[in-house]
Amino acid sequence: MVSHRAVAAVALVLSLSSSIAGAAEAQSAAKAPTDKLVLRPTSVCIDQEIADRLAVQRQRREVKDRLFIKQARHELSAGFGYYISDLYSSTYIASAAYTYHMTESTAVELSGGYTHADAEVIDAIEDGRGDVIADDYARILIGDALIVLSPVTGKLRLGGAIAHFDIHIDGGFGVIDSQTSRGAAGVAGLGAKLYLGDAVAVRIDLRDHVHRPALLDTRFWSNDLSVSLGMSLFLPLSP
Repeated sequence: MVSHRAVAAVALVLSLSSSIAGAAEAQSAAKAPTDKLVLRPTSVCIDQEIADRLAVQRQRREVKDRLFIKQARHELSAGFGYYISDLYSSTYIASAAYTYHMTESTAVELSGGYTHADAEVIDAIEDGRGDVIADDYARILIGDALIVLSPVTGKLRLGGAIAHFDIHIDGGFGVIDSQTSRGAAGVAGLGAKLYLGDAVAVRIDLRDHVHRPALLDTRFWSNDLSVSLGMSLFLPLSP
């Protein structure tokens, strides 16, 4: 009698165990598709959000880092300004220049200038001693060969646009042809360029020519300063 009851109890336990296991398997099988359906859209959304952020950062970087390209380009310039000499009164100067940019910060430049003698001061000093300068309105020609370095670059906002600029220093040798001086001169300068678009710039230049003119059979050191405002065109037009 006891043995039959024990067998029946064991059979009941085994039956309950198999039922519970079957229910657990069915529940896990039912949950699996639901979990996959929930996870897939979430991962896709996260990936798309990251891609959108990277795209925005890339666009901002392209706009932010866009610089005016000078390397391997030719620059043609023309300017007009004042010429101030130890020997002459202040007068105008017209200039032109060709610049080749070897790198973004280094260039070589050939420039020329035209001005004229304005010897009112000398006329007052002479005061009847005889003409030292036969033509007090004679032309003066200036030629320079320079190394141009641009150690400082930056940008500023003009209206709604961003314009780039640089500050450059010049150094080299020149030639001055006038009634009182025909020979070499040392040249040093400082200037700035404001770049408009991809091919045009506004430039301002200050230069000092150190040479030895002659007056009344006496030679002396002279610092001739010139300041000019001009425009530059870069070729090719599109970098």
